[in-house]
Amino acid sequence: MRALILVLLGCVSGLGANAAEAKRPLPTDGDAQLAYFLNSEGVYKDYMLQCAGCHRFDGKGAENRGIPSFVDSIGLFSRIPDGRAYMIRVPGASQSQLNNDELAMVLNYVVARFSPDEYDGGKFRLFSAAEVGASRPYKFDDVAEARKALEQQMSEQGWEPAPYLFGQAGR
Repeated sequence: MRALILVLLGCVSGLGANAAEAKRPLPTDGDAQLAYFLNSEGVYKDYMLQCAGCHRFDGKGAENRGIPSFVDSIGLFSRIPDGRAYMIRVPGASQSQLNNDELAMVLNYVVARFSPDEYDGGKFRLFSAAEVGASRPYKFDDVAEARKALEQQMSEQGWEPAPYLFGQAGR
């Protein structure tokens, strides 16, 4: 019985440690944030388990399968409110097994890893668990239409995200 209690206490304390680690203060300087996310083993593992199956370990996606590249593109979405909500609400993110804090950390990692220039000059605003929680419940009726609308907004700014061929892959 005592062994069972010790095992349970170990599990509970382990869960608390992971939650506390995720909630620790993040750096406020862009360079320090970039280094933090690029060196965060736990966030990297969450990306590999939840995102890399489609977007690949190198972020290049699979254009012939309708999966867009993150490379030098994903950061463009983080610049505008609708783009940030899109990043949270795409099915692979919103329906992942990650909690809101973990998803926020992965989104910050994705921008750091594949669009690191966004961290220059303090222009990137980190995703937070609260922001993720506010957008995540709202599913897209048509993710391709949402993407097209964002591409139009970006085009007006002179930004060109990676191609998205959802529904047209292989054509």
